[in-house]
Amino acid sequence: MPKLIINESGNKKEWIHDCLEDEISIGRHEENLIVLPKNGISRQHAKIIKEGDNFFVIDLGSENGTLLNGVLIPTKEKHLLRNNDLITIDVFNLRFHTTDEVVEKSYNEEITDSDILEVKLLKKVLRALDTETVPSFEVLNGSEEGKKVFLTDDITEIILGRDSSCDFSINEFAISRRHARVSKRWGGIVVRDLESKNGTFVNNRRIVEEFLHDGDRIALGTILLLFRNPQEINFSQISEKVAPKNSPAQVNPKDILPTDEGSSDKSLSDENLVEEIEEIEEPNQPEPNPNEEISLYPEKQKKPRYPIAAPKKSFFKQMAPVEIGMIGLGALVLIFALITIVNLMFE
Repeated sequence: MPKLIINESGNKKEWIHDCLEDEISIGRHEENLIVLPKNGISRQHAKIIKEGDNFFVIDLGSENGTLLNGVLIPTKEKHLLRNNDLITIDVFNLRFHTTDEVVEKSYNEEITDSDILEVKLLKKVLRALDTETVPSFEVLNGSEEGKKVFLTDDITEIILGRDSSCDFSINEFAISRRHARVSKRWGGIVVRDLESKNGTFVNNRRIVEEFLHDGDRIALGTILLLFRNPQEINFSQISEKVAPKNSPAQVNPKDILPTDEGSSDKSLSDENLVEEIEEIEEPNQPEPNPNEEISLYPEKQKKPRYPIAAPKKSFFKQMAPVEIGMIGLGALVLIFALITIVNLMFE
């Protein structure tokens, strides 16, 4: 039985709608069979109709459009749905699945655990291959978080702004009514600020006009958008080279090995280099005598000689004879003076 698996971007929860009706209406109004309550979705946005065994999706002239596998479909036109097709309406994804009853019966007749694993693995591979191949913008914050717009081949220019008439409408007060314009040029994709009140920034730098690259972040006021371009490889991030912290020093052999005079102009070949290295020998040392006994006591080994401080001379040895005589004479005068003083005291 065909079914739709519906989920909102950034939300892991999903619900399933079995396609039992001949016409399935989709929109913001509660009268629809599938109600998607977001401001970016029209009241009567799209519908899925059944004709025989086939299902078709039709956009009903919505303001922000309907995407089928990442491509904006024209309004009022029927587009055939195939198994695993993805319908994107604002921030909602509707995955269409069909089930072949004949194949289902054949699986039910004889199925093993290995068959289940193979089927699950095949589904994972198909999901991995079902990736976006066109440039896109995705809102990263605010009430419109998760909302996307794709720059398909038939789109050459889009207007970003708060006004509902803009090609990519973002209902945020920080964004001007007509905030910026994105256009395709020969050199790539360009964003240009339309004299907005809060400005347009690319990677935290305010711009007037700038070429965009895969992974760039565009800020419209305080609302952040992520630009992805699967067709472009950002070589600037891949080719970043970090110099090794401990790189070996570049040593010239001539700076180490001695060279003969007048041979500075000759380059050293590998053979000459080996010869030069072999010529460098350690200082001559006496060969050990096999008959000589090796001393096991370190005190018997010769100790290094250190300079010995000269002994200090006595006080009188440091003086000249004349100085010694003067001192002796002074001492005699002092003695006679003391004797005279004593005699006078006793008289």
